[in-house]
Formats: sequence, structure tokens, C-alpha cells
Amino acid sequence: MVISLNPMKPILVCLILGLLLFSSGCVEHQESPAVVEKKATEEWKADGAVEEGEYSHSMQLQSPARQGYSGGDMNISWRNDQEYLYLAMNGSTDGWLAIGFEPLEWMKDADMIIASVQNAKTVALDEYCTGNYGPHVEDTMLGGTDDIAEFAGSQKAGRTVIELRRKLDTGDKFDKQFSPGQAISVIWALSDRTDPSFKHNLAYGEAIMTLSGVQTAVAEAAGAVAAAATLSERESNGLFFIWEEEKTARDLYTALYERYSDTIFSDLARSEQSHMDQARGIMDQYGLVAHGNPGKDGRGVFENQSLQRIYDELLARGSASHEDALKAAATFEEISIVDLKTELYATPAEDAKAMYQGLLAGSKKHLRTYVSDLEDQNIKYDPQYLERDEFEGIVKAK
Repeated sequence: MVISLNPMKPILVCLILGLLLFSSGCVEHQESPAVVEKKATEEWKADGAVEEGEYSHSMQLQSPARQGYSGGDMNISWRNDQEYLYLAMNGSTDGWLAIGFEPLEWMKDADMIIASVQNAKTVALDEYCTGNYGPHVEDTMLGGTDDIAEFAGSQKAGRTVIELRRKLDTGDKFDKQFSPGQAISVIWALSDRTDPSFKHNLAYGEAIMTLSGVQTAVAEAAGAVAAAATLSERESNGLFFIWEEEKTARDLYTALYERYSDTIFSDLARSEQSHMDQARGIMDQYGLVAHGNPGKDGRGVFENQSLQRIYDELLARGSASHEDALKAAATFEEISIVDLKTELYATPAEDAKAMYQGLLAGSKKHLRTYVSDLEDQNIKYDPQYLERDEFEGIVKAK
């Protein structure tokens, strides 16, 4: 199937007309994880061993060596029914490994699980993070409850495996409430220490894990898989547009990082690569061969000419000053939110919807991050494309 893109969206036309040109301004990013899906045909057991057929989804998370971190990887596997999430973490450490669900900004308000194997005994802590970079404390210390229903772990050859089970909705205000079909924003980290009071020093990153929908979860429990639907030309065009829009964000933030060396741009560029891979995964699933093959990934070059102009003009604007760079990035996240909502409402395909929901959650988090960074410098950011009420609801979300 060959896809051709509509030349320009109204939201992009408005931006092009409204931006001033200045000048322009490369960081090498790791490939983000692809999600592997398969039948969950075997009974789940908390025994510290990930068996074939035990989980329906898995993804390999990689974090390169960087300043203060030696690098590492963690494989996350999961399945769910209508009541429980079943999760496995397999990390390259003899210390602790952690996952955090739905952070508001960086680590803030993340529902966290930190686990390790200490002297052949598995420890799994149900925690909550109260600040952007900590502290994270056990839910019970905040007046909540320990809601890890069952867990077990193992260690071998420098790797630690933790398996656990928790309710999708625990009823604890310090736990995020999940539902079948939900796309969940996650952060992860590894430490070489088993004591959770020590900072992660090996690796960290973020990703999106999507739960099976109600019907899919029931089918998996029965050892069946729902038949894949087909996409209309409109939906196919939308998928490719969103992939390339996420690429625009990645390339823009990479260029801004190279100009200002502010890690906010490099961190969120990696997140945008993850978003690209999520969209590409859906395209591959439907066997789409797009005009402007997504495999052709030249930096700062786009098939869609409206996106090309957006990139060029936002980069020029952001090159004027660090403040303008943060504002340009926030503006792009507003555009992304508008376009993701358009595609979300335009498709009936549940897998595409789940992907768009995950990307939308990520774009809202990115907008909060950029606006918060500006506020920390006593700089006010006014919304350019979102209604004031929607914008305030996003940046003040708890």
C-alpha cells in the first residue's frame, strides 16, 4: 500500500504564518524498544523465571553509558486480565531494579516498584515519588498500603529477575489506576546496590507499555488472539503523519541540545524516538509501505513539507536564545497534542487508539516539563494553540 500525505494541516499553517525566522542549528540516539507480542498460553507463576508463553508482551530497554552511569538493559514482560497486572523485570544488575508508572514530570508522582534479591531473599517495595528527582518512599509511610500481591525473584550471571502481581485498581491513592487497553507511561532504572536508598547509577530510561484490551485479555486467557483489522487510507495517512511528526520533535530537540547542551532536550529526544518506534510498530503490524519509507531517517529532512517548514522555523526561533528554545519546544508539544487528538478520534482501530493515547500522554508530560523549566527561570509561557483551560489542565495535572 502506498500512502500519500495531504499537503498541510490548518494547525501547521497557522504556526508557519506566525513564527519568525532566525537561524538553525547533530546527538546520536539509541533505537528505542519495539514491543514483542505473542500468545500468553501458560499459567503465570511468581517464581523468578520468565517462561515461554507466560507473558503476552515484552520489550528490551537499553540505556547507554553516559556521565555518571555505566549503562545497562532491562527486559520488561507483562500480561493482564480484567483485574490484575502480571509483570516481570529482567535487569543487568546484581543490585536493585525499578519501574515507575505514570510520572507527572520526570519522577514526580510516579507509582514505583523497587525490587532486589538480597542473600537469596526477594524484596519488593511499593513506593511513591514525591519530587521530580525523589525522594521515593514506601506507600505505607505516606498512609497508603502495600499492594504488591505476590512476587518472587532470582539472580544468575549478573542479572536479576523479579516477577510480581498487583491489581489494576488497588484503591490506594498512591497507586496509579490502570484499565485494560491503557497505554502506560513508564520510567525504569538500575543500580549496582541492593539498598534502595542508594541512587540508580547504572541505567535509566522511559517507555510506554500498553495493556491488553478487555476482549484481548479474555482471548489471551483462553489462548486465542483477535484477528487484525484493516485500516482505511485516511487512518494509514494519519499513522505516517504522526510517525513523521514525532520524528520532527526528535530532530528538533536533538538540534537544540547540540546548541545549548541542556539535557532536557536530549532526554526528550530519546522519548520522541520511543514514540516513533511505537507508531512504526503499528504500521509494521498492518503491513503498510508508506510513501517516504519510515526506514529513511535522515536528520532534519521530512516528506511532509509543512512539517519541514515547522522544523526549520522552530529551529530558527529556538536558536535565538535558550529561553526561545524552551518556548519553541513547548509550542511543538502543543501542536503534537492537537494532532494526536485528531488522529485518536479518527480511528476505530483499538491498537492504533492505544498507541495514540500513549503518545498523547507523553506529549502532555513533555509540555509540562518544558513549561516547568521556564517557570523555574521565572519565565511565563502562554499557550499558542491549546485553549487556556485545556492548557492549564495539562500543566497543572496531578
